[in-house]
Amino acid sequence: MNGSDEEKVLEFNLHIGKKKPDTVHRKEPYCPFCDVENLKGILAKDGLMIWLKNAFPVLKNTYPTLIIETDNDDGEFSVYAPAYAERLIRFALDKWYKMKDSGRFKSVLFYRNYGYMSGGTIHHPHMQIVGLEDYDYHDTVHIYHLQGDSILKDKEIEINLSDKPLLGFYEINMILRNTDDLPAFTRYMQDTAFYITHRFSRFTNSYNMFFYDFPEESGLYVKLIPRFLTNPLYIGYKIPQITDSESRQKLITSLRQLLLKEKE
Repeated sequence: MNGSDEEKVLEFNLHIGKKKPDTVHRKEPYCPFCDVENLKGILAKDGLMIWLKNAFPVLKNTYPTLIIETDNDDGEFSVYAPAYAERLIRFALDKWYKMKDSGRFKSVLFYRNYGYMSGGTIHHPHMQIVGLEDYDYHDTVHIYHLQGDSILKDKEIEINLSDKPLLGFYEINMILRNTDDLPAFTRYMQDTAFYITHRFSRFTNSYNMFFYDFPEESGLYVKLIPRFLTNPLYIGYKIPQITDSESRQKLITSLRQLLLKEKE
C-alpha cells in the first residue's frame, strides 16, 4: 500500500477526553450548558441559541465548536415548535457556511447526536460544527451514500432510504434543492427524528443527524441514522448491510404515511 492509498485518521486526545463531563452515561448532575453565565468562548448568540468553542478539543488539528439549542436541558429537536426549529437550523447553517467559507479547513463537519447510543456525552440538546484542517470527509462520503429507495418527493425536497449506506441497515436521507423550502424541510427532519425515537422500534431511542455538502452537486444533504449496537461485520470488515426488501418497504410505507400527514 502506498501513501496515497492509506486511509487518514483523526487523533483523539484521551487525556482531554477523560475530563469531558458526561450527563448521558454517568448521569452527572452538573450540566455545563445550563450554566450559561460561566460559558467561555462564545462566538454568537440568537436568543437562547449559543454558538461557542468546544471547551474540550479532543481531536487534533481541528477547530471544534458547538451550538447550544435551548435553555431546556430536556428539550429535543423533534418536538420543538416548528418556527423555533427552523430558526435553529438557519442559525446553525449560517455558522456552518461561515466556517466552510473561511478557507481554513479542508472540510467542516456538522452533526447532531441524540440518545444513549448516539455517542454523545451531554444530554442538553446541542449540535456540533467541527473544522478539519487535514481531513476532507468527501474522500469517504460520496453522493451515492445519500441515494436510495424513494420515501417522499415534495417540490424541491427528496427523502429516501439508503441502498448503499455508510454504516448499515436503515439510513434515511433528506435532500433540499432550494432553500425557499427550508421550513417544510425542517419539519420533515423533525418528523423523521420523532419517527426514529417513537415509532420505528421499541429498542431505538437514539439517532445521529449528519449534514453534508458536495462540491459537484447543489443542495443540502442530511442523513438520519437510528443507532443500535454497531454490527460486527462493519467493525471487523467495514461491510455495511441493508435489511430485506419487505422490512425496507415497511419502514418506507410507515414513514411516508407520517410525513404525508404533516402535509395535510
